[in-house]
Amino acid sequence: MRTSAEAGPCHVVPFRPERNATLDTLRWSRKRLHIPTLLEVDVTRARRDIREYRRRTGNNLSFTAWVVGCVARAAAEHPRVHALRRGRKQLVVFEEVDVAVLVERTIGDDRDRETLPMPVVIRRADRKQLADIHEEIRRSREVQVASGSSSIEGAAPAWLQALFFRLPAWLRDLLFWRWLLRNPTRIKRTMGTVVVTSAGMTTPGILAWGIPLSLHPLAVAVGGIAQRGTDAQPQEILALTVAFDHAVIDGAPVGRFIHRLHELMISGDGLAP
Repeated sequence: MRTSAEAGPCHVVPFRPERNATLDTLRWSRKRLHIPTLLEVDVTRARRDIREYRRRTGNNLSFTAWVVGCVARAAAEHPRVHALRRGRKQLVVFEEVDVAVLVERTIGDDRDRETLPMPVVIRRADRKQLADIHEEIRRSREVQVASGSSSIEGAAPAWLQALFFRLPAWLRDLLFWRWLLRNPTRIKRTMGTVVVTSAGMTTPGILAWGIPLSLHPLAVAVGGIAQRGTDAQPQEILALTVAFDHAVIDGAPVGRFIHRLHELMISGDGLAP
């Protein structure tokens, strides 16, 4: 419907209830004591090796899948970075790394079509081959998302999700979010303990960082990639943000994790034949 008012022409579209899943996540994420760290990572070698991998094997391999693999392996070596609190006196430190990857999916029909970030959880990502991680992400982009659903993995029927996200926020908190966030193993089983978002890669050529808000104890935001260096020695620099929960870990252990992650990424870990 188009209208004209003093503000000028506009049109009105419905607010889809599925978007409340994102709003709930952001609302609860603000309770986390996340500290972001902004990095510049030289991914020249990795990007070259990914192109060589595609040429050598004839198979595709996404940059996001490679980042997920690096993050998972670094987190496995420093498991405290993705630990979760249980009550006031305990931390649960997981040996396996389950990584949630945010995938943009289209919802709605032609009249009110829009995209919504939906997570797919890569289980035991630290032990998987890059090709397997890539394939799981690729399949998640092709799964048919039922109308009313806010997730790729069918944890609940679409009609029940649609009904749930039409409830008031306080009732959604009471029925689901408080129940979920009380239990670390339930959190890991539902959404993993690490999240990787690559929304920043939609700005190629711009060194743009994103500051993620997340329920996960460890969040990694893949930003833009910009060219640096000379014509003789060009460099591809990635803007990367690592956000950790200061309630479960302090700066020095995080520094060791970041140092290891940086080593893995600049060396193109996992890409050599």
